Amino acid sequence: MAKMNWKQKAWRAAALTVLLGIVPGPAATAGGTAGPASFVDPTAELPQSGNVELSDRVYVAPFVRLSAKDGHVIRIGNRANVQDNALLDAAEHDIVLGDRAIVAHGAQVRSTRPAMIAVQTQRPEYSNPGIQALESYMTAHPGELHWGAVPAFIGFNAAVDGAVISDGSMVMHLAKVSPGVTLRSGVKVKEGKWLRTQEEADNPTLGKVEYIGTGDIEFMTDVVEVNTQLAAGYAQLAWEHASFVRGINYNPGRIPGNEQRTLPAVGGVRTQQPDTGPYRFRIIGNVQIADLAGVRDGVSLRADEGPLIRIGAHGRFLGGNTFHALKSTRIYAGRGVVLEPGALVHGGRGPHLKGETWTEIGDETVIGAGAVVFRSKLGKGVRVGARSLVMDSVLPDGTVVPEGEIWIEGRRKYSAE
Repeated sequence: MAKMNWKQKAWRAAALTVLLGIVPGPAATAGGTAGPASFVDPTAELPQSGNVELSDRVYVAPFVRLSAKDGHVIRIGNRANVQDNALLDAAEHDIVLGDRAIVAHGAQVRSTRPAMIAVQTQRPEYSNPGIQALESYMTAHPGELHWGAVPAFIGFNAAVDGAVISDGSMVMHLAKVSPGVTLRSGVKVKEGKWLRTQEEADNPTLGKVEYIGTGDIEFMTDVVEVNTQLAAGYAQLAWEHASFVRGINYNPGRIPGNEQRTLPAVGGVRTQQPDTGPYRFRIIGNVQIADLAGVRDGVSLRADEGPLIRIGAHGRFLGGNTFHALKSTRIYAGRGVVLEPGALVHGGRGPHLKGETWTEIGDETVIGAGAVVFRSKLGKGVRVGARSLVMDSVLPDGTVVPEGEIWIEGRRKYSAE
């Protein structure tokens, strides 16, 4: 398995990655185009000490922070992806992301103990309904998944510290897993729940975990596939010109439902601006934004998978925010929308949405620090409290979601832990 290894002394490799985004070697072909490359966005922070090892076809998105200290290592396996504003902090032990590991937007993986995500090489010795669903999927889709190459998922603004997240398992949005816990294959942590003990991880009757189903497997498989395509697409853009993967710029294209390269439109004018001035942000593809006055550091507005993001005037993105959408889905945000630091909005598909594809944020809505809105429609003047989740919901004008609550299908489920 080919891999690139960054060290402080290997400054040439690190410099090439920062300047071009392409992992050198087999990623770039002699014909002048990028092949099945790995790609590290130039805004990603690399370690000051320690090592980062990348395998093939890895995508590291804007404003990811990779920290490895005192000789510890971050290893990222084949077709894995680390998404916008995520953190991998190998300060105390190594962090290993195996093949097809997914660390979603804003997620954090720390290392009070060694952290291992999707590192299995063979079928587990136990069985459960989630494993049965995985094996049924393998049978129905031969060659697509096999043990040793099964995704694991760390969700939006979730946190894993020194835990083992097995192949075919999921830590859902705003959930947490404590040091020493192993999440078994076929199991997912429910949104906003905190696994502190192995008993909580193993016993669904305690209410913190449940078994994955076919929809979960399809979701993870799609995420791996599209991020593999994005790695190659961004590497191609960088190969053509280093400036194409900086600031306000093109999407790669060639994604189903988003095949064409497009520049963002700022105030109605198609704009290419690699240098964003005093604030570092990324605006990519068909993002139609009225103005940039309220956009701060670490903001990533990516229309590279979903084909359109539209944002009204006087929006305020206060730092570390992400707008992104699944394939063939869109996001609309009205006038005066505020995202506090670390808040994110992700589009998707659902019968409750306009055209089943539009995630919508109404005028003057405020989304609190670290909160997540996913596949939802929020009316005007909605308030979403810090570290809350709104998923698969339609919320009327003026709805208030208190801090630290999980809302699914339009109603409160429970408090986040």
